[in-house]
Amino acid sequence: PVAAQMGGYLNQLNSYEQAFANMDMQMLTTRQERQAMKFRNKYATTSANLATYNPNQLPEESKGAWVRPYASFEKVGLSGGPNVENTMYGTFIGGDSDIIELKRGWDLVYSAYASYDGSHQNFDGVSIYQNGGHLGGTAVWYKDNFFTGLTANVGASVAEASTMYGNEDFPMLMTGIASKTGYNWELCKGKLIIQPSWTMSYTGIHPLNNTILNNGIRIENKSVHALQLSPGLKVIGNLKNGWQPYLGVNMRWNLLDETRVKANYINLPETSVKPYVEYGLGVQKTIGDKFTGFGQAMFRSGGRKGVSLSAGFRWALGKAPKKMDKT
Repeated sequence: PVAAQMGGYLNQLNSYEQAFANMDMQMLTTRQERQAMKFRNKYATTSANLATYNPNQLPEESKGAWVRPYASFEKVGLSGGPNVENTMYGTFIGGDSDIIELKRGWDLVYSAYASYDGSHQNFDGVSIYQNGGHLGGTAVWYKDNFFTGLTANVGASVAEASTMYGNEDFPMLMTGIASKTGYNWELCKGKLIIQPSWTMSYTGIHPLNNTILNNGIRIENKSVHALQLSPGLKVIGNLKNGWQPYLGVNMRWNLLDETRVKANYINLPETSVKPYVEYGLGVQKTIGDKFTGFGQAMFRSGGRKGVSLSAGFRWALGKAPKKMDKT
């Protein structure tokens, strides 16, 4: 049950990263490009011989649908517990609204998403397969080079453990809320962007029943209520050919994530995920006025050791507006 709860917790942390991925894609671009998206077709001329200024449409301007598969391969060293080999995999799908203009220069985009999430934990002759999914929503606010997002979701999974005594099932309900805030410092006319950010989240992992194992031991596992705090830094390049490579690093601290489990009414040692560092690289490319894609690889050291791989594709929905001759 301890390893199963840990697997559920790590899947929940991944759901926050996936929920904020579109915001991250948007903030790889320069302020000038984002302003062009916002004010396209709002510049006018009184000359009949001149056409209205109409910069190229970017896909992130319009509502869109997206798909993001992911996979992660790692070893998790639990404090007070074993080293657990953990593999995660799945796919997120979702949709975004149009950019909604608010007062005082603020803009809003909201999203809804769903996922399939699978994972496998292995340690000391124990093998656990988990299958489940998430439903959630995200709201993101932009103003100039500042951005902040909030996401909340609910998930469920069933962990099936195989041991020397047979098979056991551990159903779980997962809930969580997370926020991410950052700012872009543009250098060299936007060709280079330095982006610090701050992410924090609350996660609740709720076992749905207590269990009597095949060896006759009664297991009582209480809910886990965990906080994660994470400062991050990203260095982004905007190349002339439209490619946007970036490097990123994040420090992750897990607080209050100790498991509380009793075996035959005896408290087992509390375990938690040790702090860890993520670092890696990615690249994004916009093709035409409908499609944006990205790929990313993040490596982990410390409490989690391994690599996380993800990719994403976003399609703008609807027809591109026609160019106006005059207004």
